[in-house]
Amino acid sequence: MRNFAVSAAAVCIAGTTVAPSHSPSDPAAVHIQMKNVRLHVAPGVTLDVSHIRGLMISRTPGSPPVFDDQRSYVLQLESASLSMSMESLQALMNNHVFAYEGSPLKSIRVTAERNELKMSGKLHKGVDVPFSTKALVRASSDGRLLLQTQSMQALGIPSKGLLDLFGLKLDDLVNLKNRRGIEVNGNDIVIAPGEVLPPPEIRGRLSRVTLDHGRLVQVFDDGSGGRQKALALPSPSSRNYIYFGGGDIRFGKLTMHAADLQLIDADPKDVFDFDPARYKAQLVAGYSKNTVSGGLKTYMPDYDDLRRRR
Repeated sequence: MRNFAVSAAAVCIAGTTVAPSHSPSDPAAVHIQMKNVRLHVAPGVTLDVSHIRGLMISRTPGSPPVFDDQRSYVLQLESASLSMSMESLQALMNNHVFAYEGSPLKSIRVTAERNELKMSGKLHKGVDVPFSTKALVRASSDGRLLLQTQSMQALGIPSKGLLDLFGLKLDDLVNLKNRRGIEVNGNDIVIAPGEVLPPPEIRGRLSRVTLDHGRLVQVFDDGSGGRQKALALPSPSSRNYIYFGGGDIRFGKLTMHAADLQLIDADPKDVFDFDPARYKAQLVAGYSKNTVSGGLKTYMPDYDDLRRRR
Protein backbone atom coordinates (compact mmCIF):
# COMPACT_ATOMS: atom_id res chain seq x y z
CA MET A 1 0.00 0.00 0.00
CA ARG A 2 1.43 3.36 -0.98
CA ASN A 3 0.10 5.48 1.77
CA PHE A 4 -1.57 4.81 5.00
CA ALA A 5 -2.37 7.78 6.91
CA VAL A 6 -3.68 10.41 7.19
CA SER A 7 -2.43 10.78 4.05
CA ALA A 8 -2.38 15.18 5.79
CA ALA A 9 -1.27 17.04 5.04
CA ALA A 10 -2.68 20.48 3.99
CA VAL A 11 -1.60 21.16 0.67
CA CYS A 12 -0.29 18.82 3.03
CA ILE A 13 -3.27 17.01 4.42
CA ALA A 14 -6.85 15.86 4.98
CA GLY A 15 -10.09 17.68 5.15
CA THR A 16 -13.13 16.88 3.10
CA THR A 17 -16.10 17.73 5.28
CA VAL A 18 -18.62 14.91 5.07
CA ALA A 19 -21.34 13.41 7.21
CA PRO A 20 -19.93 10.42 9.11
CA SER A 21 -20.92 7.17 7.43
CA HIS A 22 -20.29 5.25 10.65
CA SER A 23 -20.69 6.14 14.28
CA PRO A 24 -17.90 5.25 16.73
CA SER A 25 -20.16 2.55 18.19
CA ASP A 26 -20.76 0.85 14.82
CA PRO A 27 -19.23 -2.66 15.02
CA ALA A 28 -18.22 -2.48 11.34
CA ALA A 29 -15.91 0.48 11.93
CA VAL A 30 -12.25 -0.13 12.71
CA HIS A 31 -10.95 2.35 15.26
CA ILE A 32 -7.48 3.66 14.59
CA GLN A 33 -5.28 5.60 16.96
CA MET A 34 -1.73 6.86 16.44
CA LYS A 35 0.74 8.60 18.68
CA ASN A 36 4.17 9.99 17.80
CA VAL A 37 4.42 8.43 14.33
CA ARG A 38 6.32 9.58 11.25
CA LEU A 39 4.45 8.27 8.22
CA HIS A 40 6.02 7.88 4.79
CA VAL A 41 3.02 8.81 2.67
CA ALA A 42 4.77 9.11 -0.72
CA PRO A 43 8.35 9.22 -2.02
CA GLY A 44 10.02 12.19 -0.36
CA VAL A 45 6.89 13.02 1.64
CA THR A 46 6.61 12.30 5.37
CA LEU A 47 3.85 13.28 7.74
CA ASP A 48 4.55 13.70 11.46
CA VAL A 49 1.60 12.56 13.55
CA SER A 50 1.44 13.87 17.10
CA HIS A 51 -1.84 12.03 17.49
CA ILE A 52 -4.70 10.68 15.39
CA ARG A 53 -8.02 9.25 16.47
CA GLY A 54 -10.39 8.07 13.78
CA LEU A 55 -12.12 5.27 11.87
CA MET A 56 -11.15 3.12 8.91
CA ILE A 57 -14.25 2.74 6.71
CA SER A 58 -14.30 0.06 4.03
CA ARG A 59 -15.44 1.23 0.59
CA THR A 60 -17.00 -2.21 -0.02
CA PRO A 61 -20.01 -2.98 2.21
CA GLY A 62 -19.60 -6.35 3.89
CA SER A 63 -15.84 -6.47 3.29
CA PRO A 64 -13.17 -5.34 5.76
CA PRO A 65 -10.69 -2.56 4.98
CA VAL A 66 -7.49 -3.98 3.48
CA PHE A 67 -4.40 -2.40 5.00
CA ASP A 68 -2.33 -3.25 1.92
CA ASP A 69 -4.80 -1.56 -0.45
CA GLN A 70 -5.09 2.13 0.33
CA ARG A 71 -8.01 2.49 -2.09
CA SER A 72 -10.11 -0.04 -0.17
CA TYR A 73 -10.98 2.30 2.69
CA VAL A 74 -11.52 5.87 3.81
CA LEU A 75 -9.82 7.29 6.89
CA GLN A 76 -12.32 9.39 8.81
CA LEU A 77 -10.62 11.66 11.35
CA GLU A 78 -12.29 12.42 14.66
CA SER A 79 -9.31 14.36 16.04
CA ALA A 80 -5.73 14.77 14.90
CA SER A 81 -2.63 16.93 15.12
CA LEU A 82 -0.31 16.63 12.12
CA SER A 83 2.63 18.50 10.67
CA MET A 84 4.72 18.51 7.52
CA SER A 85 8.07 20.06 6.68
CA MET A 86 8.48 22.46 3.77
CA GLU A 87 10.67 19.85 2.04
CA SER A 88 7.87 17.28 2.18
CA LEU A 89 5.29 19.84 1.12
CA GLN A 90 7.47 20.81 -1.83
CA ALA A 91 7.87 17.18 -2.90
CA LEU A 92 4.10 16.72 -2.62
CA MET A 93 3.44 19.74 -4.84
CA ASN A 94 5.96 18.74 -7.51
CA ASN A 95 5.42 14.97 -7.55
CA HIS A 96 1.69 14.70 -6.97
CA VAL A 97 -0.48 17.83 -6.81
CA PHE A 98 0.84 19.45 -10.02
CA ALA A 99 2.30 16.31 -11.58
CA TYR A 100 -0.18 15.96 -14.44
CA GLU A 101 -0.10 16.60 -18.16
CA GLY A 102 -0.80 20.23 -18.95
CA SER A 103 -0.04 21.50 -15.45
CA PRO A 104 0.70 25.25 -15.52
CA LEU A 105 3.31 24.99 -12.74
CA LYS A 106 6.59 23.14 -12.34
CA SER A 107 9.86 23.28 -10.40
CA ILE A 108 7.89 24.50 -7.38
CA ARG A 109 9.74 25.63 -4.28
CA VAL A 110 7.90 26.15 -0.98
CA THR A 111 9.21 28.05 2.03
CA ALA A 112 7.76 29.50 5.22
CA GLU A 113 8.36 33.14 6.08
CA ARG A 114 6.94 34.03 9.48
CA ASN A 115 3.20 33.44 9.10
CA GLU A 116 3.24 33.31 5.29
CA LEU A 117 3.67 30.44 2.87
CA LYS A 118 5.79 31.38 -0.14
CA MET A 119 5.59 29.40 -3.37
CA SER A 120 7.85 30.03 -6.34
CA GLY A 121 8.70 28.15 -9.49
CA LYS A 122 8.15 28.23 -13.23
CA LEU A 123 4.91 29.14 -14.94
CA HIS A 124 4.29 27.68 -18.39
CA LYS A 125 3.09 30.49 -20.67
CA GLY A 126 4.37 29.22 -24.00
CA VAL A 127 7.77 29.74 -22.44
CA ASP A 128 8.73 29.10 -18.81
CA VAL A 129 8.38 32.24 -16.69
CA PRO A 130 9.53 32.57 -13.06
CA PHE A 131 6.71 33.31 -10.62
CA SER A 132 6.23 33.71 -6.89
CA THR A 133 3.29 34.07 -4.51
CA LYS A 134 2.91 34.70 -0.79
CA ALA A 135 -0.14 33.59 1.16
CA LEU A 136 -1.47 33.51 4.70
CA VAL A 137 -2.62 30.08 5.89
CA ARG A 138 -6.01 29.70 7.56
CA ALA A 139 -8.69 27.11 8.25
CA SER A 140 -11.75 27.90 6.14
CA SER A 141 -15.24 28.06 7.64
CA ASP A 142 -16.07 24.66 6.10
CA GLY A 143 -12.98 22.94 7.50
CA ARG A 144 -10.54 23.12 4.59
CA LEU A 145 -7.14 24.75 4.15
CA LEU A 146 -7.34 28.35 2.96
CA LEU A 147 -4.39 30.13 1.35
CA GLN A 148 -5.10 33.86 1.24
CA THR A 149 -2.80 35.28 -1.43
CA GLN A 150 -1.05 38.48 -0.36
CA SER A 151 1.20 39.05 -3.37
CA MET A 152 1.81 37.66 -6.87
CA GLN A 153 4.74 38.20 -9.20
CA ALA A 154 5.56 36.86 -12.64
CA LEU A 155 8.39 38.27 -14.70
CA GLY A 156 6.97 40.60 -17.33
CA ILE A 157 3.42 39.25 -17.11
CA PRO A 158 0.72 41.55 -15.75
CA SER A 159 -2.14 39.69 -14.08
CA LYS A 160 -5.54 40.51 -12.64
CA GLY A 161 -5.54 37.53 -10.28
CA LEU A 162 -4.48 33.91 -9.83
CA LEU A 163 -6.65 32.61 -12.67
CA ASP A 164 -5.14 35.13 -15.04
CA LEU A 165 -1.62 34.59 -13.72
CA PHE A 166 -1.74 30.80 -14.04
CA GLY A 167 -3.74 30.88 -17.27
CA LEU A 168 -6.38 28.55 -15.85
CA LYS A 169 -9.58 27.88 -17.78
CA LEU A 170 -12.90 26.42 -16.59
CA ASP A 171 -11.85 22.88 -17.56
CA ASP A 172 -8.61 23.31 -15.62
CA LEU A 173 -10.52 24.38 -12.51
CA VAL A 174 -12.91 21.43 -12.72
CA ASN A 175 -9.95 19.09 -13.19
CA LEU A 176 -8.10 20.54 -10.19
CA LYS A 177 -11.17 20.25 -7.98
CA ASN A 178 -12.17 16.74 -9.01
CA ARG A 179 -8.70 15.22 -9.17
CA ARG A 180 -6.73 17.24 -6.64
CA GLY A 181 -9.26 18.78 -4.23
CA ILE A 182 -8.12 22.35 -5.04
CA GLU A 183 -10.37 25.33 -5.77
CA VAL A 184 -9.34 28.83 -6.84
CA ASN A 185 -11.69 31.54 -5.58
CA GLY A 186 -10.57 35.02 -6.59
CA ASN A 187 -7.06 35.32 -5.17
CA ASP A 188 -7.59 32.57 -2.60
CA ILE A 189 -6.77 28.88 -2.93
CA VAL A 190 -8.96 26.44 -0.98
CA ILE A 191 -7.60 22.94 -0.44
CA ALA A 192 -9.26 19.77 0.79
CA PRO A 193 -6.11 18.39 2.45
CA GLY A 194 -7.25 14.76 2.43
CA GLU A 195 -7.61 14.84 -1.35
CA VAL A 196 -4.24 16.34 -2.30
CA LEU A 197 -2.38 13.38 -0.85
CA PRO A 198 -2.16 9.97 -2.50
CA PRO A 199 -4.78 7.46 -1.25
CA PRO A 200 -6.30 6.62 1.13
CA GLU A 201 -8.87 9.39 1.04
CA ILE A 202 -8.95 11.25 4.34
CA ARG A 203 -12.07 12.93 5.63
CA GLY A 204 -12.09 15.35 8.49
CA ARG A 205 -12.67 18.93 9.53
CA LEU A 206 -9.62 21.18 9.75
CA SER A 207 -10.10 23.44 12.78
CA ARG A 208 -6.71 25.16 12.98
CA VAL A 209 -3.61 25.56 10.81
CA THR A 210 -0.36 27.37 11.60
CA LEU A 211 3.21 27.72 10.39
CA ASP A 212 5.53 26.77 13.24
CA HIS A 213 9.33 26.70 12.88
CA GLY A 214 9.13 25.99 9.16
CA ARG A 215 6.43 23.33 9.45
CA LEU A 216 2.80 23.32 8.36
CA VAL A 217 0.80 22.24 11.42
CA GLN A 218 -2.83 21.15 11.13
CA VAL A 219 -5.36 20.30 13.81
CA PHE A 220 -8.54 18.37 13.04
CA ASP A 221 -11.60 18.21 15.28
CA ASP A 222 -14.99 16.67 14.52
CA GLY A 223 -16.70 18.85 17.15
CA SER A 224 -16.43 16.44 20.07
CA GLY A 225 -13.43 18.38 21.37
CA GLY A 226 -11.33 15.24 21.64
CA ARG A 227 -13.70 13.69 24.15
CA GLN A 228 -13.92 10.29 22.46
CA LYS A 229 -14.18 7.24 24.68
CA ALA A 230 -10.72 5.92 25.54
CA LEU A 231 -9.65 2.76 23.73
CA ALA A 232 -8.35 -0.21 25.73
CA LEU A 233 -4.87 -0.67 24.24
CA PRO A 234 -2.92 -3.93 24.62
CA SER A 235 0.05 -1.81 25.79
CA PRO A 236 -1.34 1.47 27.19
CA SER A 237 2.06 2.65 28.46
CA SER A 238 3.71 2.62 25.00
CA ARG A 239 4.77 6.08 23.84
CA ASN A 240 4.83 5.58 20.05
CA TYR A 241 2.33 3.33 18.30
CA ILE A 242 -0.44 2.63 15.78
CA TYR A 243 -3.53 0.84 17.11
CA PHE A 244 -6.42 -0.89 15.32
CA GLY A 245 -9.48 -1.94 17.29
CA GLY A 246 -13.09 -3.01 16.90
CA GLY A 247 -14.13 -4.28 13.47
CA ASP A 248 -12.49 -6.65 11.02
CA ILE A 249 -9.33 -5.70 9.10
CA ARG A 250 -7.18 -7.56 6.58
CA PHE A 251 -3.38 -7.56 6.42
CA GLY A 252 -1.96 -9.41 3.42
CA LYS A 253 -3.42 -12.94 3.61
CA LEU A 254 -4.60 -12.56 7.21
CA THR A 255 -7.92 -11.23 8.48
CA MET A 256 -8.25 -10.11 12.09
CA HIS A 257 -11.77 -10.26 13.54
CA ALA A 258 -12.72 -7.81 16.30
CA ALA A 259 -9.31 -6.23 15.83
CA ASP A 260 -7.13 -5.59 18.86
CA LEU A 261 -3.71 -4.91 17.35
CA GLN A 262 -1.06 -2.44 18.46
CA LEU A 263 2.02 -1.77 16.33
CA ILE A 264 4.62 -0.51 18.79
CA ASP A 265 7.91 1.29 18.28
CA ALA A 266 10.69 -1.07 19.37
CA ASP A 267 12.91 1.95 20.07
CA PRO A 268 10.76 4.61 21.78
CA LYS A 269 13.61 7.15 22.17
CA ASP A 270 12.42 8.87 18.98
CA VAL A 271 9.23 8.86 16.90
CA PHE A 272 7.94 5.65 15.32
CA ASP A 273 9.17 5.82 11.71
CA PHE A 274 6.64 3.77 9.72
CA ASP A 275 6.37 3.09 6.00
CA PRO A 276 2.97 1.57 5.09
CA ALA A 277 4.25 0.54 1.66
CA ARG A 278 7.05 -1.51 3.26
CA TYR A 279 5.55 -2.45 6.61
CA LYS A 280 6.15 -6.16 6.00
CA ALA A 281 9.91 -5.63 6.23
CA GLN A 282 9.38 -3.92 9.60
CA LEU A 283 7.05 -6.74 10.64
CA VAL A 284 9.54 -9.48 9.77
CA ALA A 285 12.34 -7.66 11.63
CA GLY A 286 10.21 -7.34 14.78
CA TYR A 287 8.35 -9.69 17.10
CA SER A 288 4.84 -10.14 18.53
CA LYS A 289 3.23 -11.01 21.85
CA ASN A 290 -0.31 -12.21 22.45
CA THR A 291 -2.39 -10.78 25.26
CA VAL A 292 -4.68 -12.70 27.62
CA SER A 293 -7.72 -11.14 25.96
CA GLY A 294 -6.64 -12.31 22.50
CA GLY A 295 -5.06 -9.04 21.41
CA LEU A 296 -1.68 -8.68 19.76
CA LYS A 297 1.29 -6.44 20.53
CA THR A 298 3.71 -6.21 17.61
CA TYR A 299 7.06 -4.51 18.17
CA MET A 300 8.70 -3.07 15.08
CA PRO A 301 12.00 -1.30 14.37
CA ASP A 302 11.86 2.15 12.79
CA TYR A 303 11.86 1.94 9.01
CA ASP A 304 14.77 4.39 8.78
CA ASP A 305 16.82 2.23 11.17
CA LEU A 306 16.01 -0.87 9.14
CA ARG A 307 16.98 0.85 5.90
CA ARG A 308 20.31 2.00 7.33
CA ARG A 309 21.16 -1.52 8.52
CA ARG A 310 20.49 -2.89 5.06
